[in-house]
Amino acid sequence: MKTRRVISSALLLLAVAAGMAAIRPAMRRTPATIEARAEKALRYAGRKGLNENYCLLLDYGIESGKPRLFVWSFNNNRVVYSAHAMHGPGMGSTAVTPVFSNTPGNKCSSVGRFEVTRDRGRRNKTGLRLKGLERSNSMAYSRGIMIHGSKWVDLNKWRQYIPLNEKSCQGCVTISTRDMAYINSLVGKEEGNLLLWSYCDGQGKEGVSRHVLRLKKWAADAYKGRDEKHRFKALEGTLKLFLASHVY
Repeated sequence: MKTRRVISSALLLLAVAAGMAAIRPAMRRTPATIEARAEKALRYAGRKGLNENYCLLLDYGIESGKPRLFVWSFNNNRVVYSAHAMHGPGMGSTAVTPVFSNTPGNKCSSVGRFEVTRDRGRRNKTGLRLKGLERSNSMAYSRGIMIHGSKWVDLNKWRQYIPLNEKSCQGCVTISTRDMAYINSLVGKEEGNLLLWSYCDGQGKEGVSRHVLRLKKWAADAYKGRDEKHRFKALEGTLKLFLASHVY
């Protein structure tokens, strides 16, 4: 009995640790200025073998009716181009407040660092597929996340907030067709894939992954007045789910 109590306690601590791991990205210290972020981006690009002339910085904290995708020149140490960008409509996102998630099928945008590949979409032949380089966006390529143009942005970028539209954006980095033409031109003349770093220094929410939701359910079920056998089994399930999930 005593051994089971010890193991149960350990399993519960692992469940708590899983929840903490899920929110840890939001607790990171963020660069104070775009210049500081660009400096970190250059070091990261060098480590990953990405292009060291330009990068793309996308601040979802800026309202979508203003340019918030910036092309940064490392050589000139400044923004050389800016574009409007809309975000995905999933998990309760609004035009004002985006919700971010890495879970397939939820139509949310993701934050983190991406590699802008040269791969095109199956239907959208002008867009470029993105490869996620962090836990927060690791499923991007398999989700079909791209940077691509849409006439919806062309028509609505004059508004304070670009209205959400599932037909135009399901979590991709969606910009105007004119801006996409510029990105394609830049990619075409540069050697090495570009780094795209999306982040949210203003309003925004971190979507809770399905793994964390299931962890919470297991933990709740473990202490609903069941006998020790059921508590142990539920917490054992928590441990297995913890080890199988992407949150650690």
